[in-house]
Amino acid sequence: MKKIKFTTRINYKLAILFLTFSSTLTASEPYNNITGFYGERSPGLAGAFTALSDDPSGAYYNPAGLAFSYRDGFSISASNFKNSQRKYINIDTPGQVYQQTQQSFDPNFVGILKSIDNWKFGFSIVNAYTLNYDRTDQVNLPLISPTINQTRNTIKENSSQMLIGPSGSYLITDRLSFGFTLYYLQDVKNSSKTQFQQFSNSSYVMRSLIDNRMTTGLLPIIGFQYMATDKLSLGLSMRRILVTGGNRLYNEIYTDSLRASGANAVDFIEGTNNQFNSVESGVITNRPKLNAAIPETSEIRLGTAIFPSSKFLASFDIIYTTGFKSFKNQDEIQIFGNRTNYIINDKEVRELTRVSTLNFATGAEYYIADTFAISGGIFTNQANTRPISWTESAIDLGLQSNIGNQLQFRNGNNSLTYKIPRSGTNPRSEHSDNRGISLGVSWVTSKSSISLTYIREFGRGNSRIDPNSLSQTFEYKSEILYIMISSRN
Repeated sequence: MKKIKFTTRINYKLAILFLTFSSTLTASEPYNNITGFYGERSPGLAGAFTALSDDPSGAYYNPAGLAFSYRDGFSISASNFKNSQRKYINIDTPGQVYQQTQQSFDPNFVGILKSIDNWKFGFSIVNAYTLNYDRTDQVNLPLISPTINQTRNTIKENSSQMLIGPSGSYLITDRLSFGFTLYYLQDVKNSSKTQFQQFSNSSYVMRSLIDNRMTTGLLPIIGFQYMATDKLSLGLSMRRILVTGGNRLYNEIYTDSLRASGANAVDFIEGTNNQFNSVESGVITNRPKLNAAIPETSEIRLGTAIFPSSKFLASFDIIYTTGFKSFKNQDEIQIFGNRTNYIINDKEVRELTRVSTLNFATGAEYYIADTFAISGGIFTNQANTRPISWTESAIDLGLQSNIGNQLQFRNGNNSLTYKIPRSGTNPRSEHSDNRGISLGVSWVTSKSSISLTYIREFGRGNSRIDPNSLSQTFEYKSEILYIMISSRN
């Protein structure tokens, strides 16, 4: 039995061009592991803070550095304004460009620090990232599909990750310290999408879905810091995401005005992380349970900092983030009347797949006056997705055109189908190795400080947002303005 497709009349080229629908919600939106910079000094040093970490943001970078903070009490508040742009070039035809833009203003770090003997204790809240996307499109009489009169698309998506928890740091000797942080993690993504498409014969189809996920977990961080000399500091920190729970809800409705009224007039796809089923054109499908987790990656940071004088310092970090893969049974069972079809799917949960990355950051800070400092740095932000190639997309389209990317065996009313994994339907559909620069200024007194830092990140690679087209060139750029205010006792 051939699977009945419930979206036969939708023009996929147009629908996917506007990113209207995806049956898979990505486990976490970022396609790169460095999602932001946190605290007072780290942004100006491009994140090269592992061998310093002597303010409350050290709870995130290397909690061992908290022990070397000179202040008994400390608080800090940081916010950022972000303007980012994602550009997909040569979609379907040469010169055709689709562009996503995002603007946001969010608090991204709040922390406090308190001394008790040789201990330093802290508490911090980190808004690791917040991504929002809200767009409405209307296209009338598209040239690529003359049978369509108009298409209307409404998309709303938001994703965020919040960390909150205590930290502690102990000065083992006057040169060596140990520290720990235990963050509670909450990762959320909500998505709602609607498409209405009217055809030249006045018929129409409409599709609407919601896909909401919340994942909870822990993020333990341990670190060491060693002052090798008065002018050289070394730092090491390690962390790992531990998922402890989560839930997910998916609901989709599809209607077609040409269908006869009755039980099969409307398609329903509903599911959670416990059960997932659909009824499409009379075909009942038991689908694999939805994923409610995020990748449980680990990260190691190695850093060094030098202090040639009381006015100047330079720092360098190496950041290694592991990859991640998860496997589970994702087979499906379809029933249509007295016919049954068992579908064998690949076991890899591709929305959770991550590729390991190795990033670098270096920065410098110089006090041109007793209360005024300038800082700057550069960093890399490698993609945590697999490379996307034109050749692979061409092979995928060839298989799809000739055999539908599946092999099927029949025996009477029963059939067995093996689906060949399509690169075009991989939810991790962007690959861009990015670079970035930072430039900051700070006004510092014994009781307070204000810092302003500008960061620009940019990259170029490939993407495949349309599974029915070849891969296209992808460009990313963002500009972020960090504002930090701190007070000391």
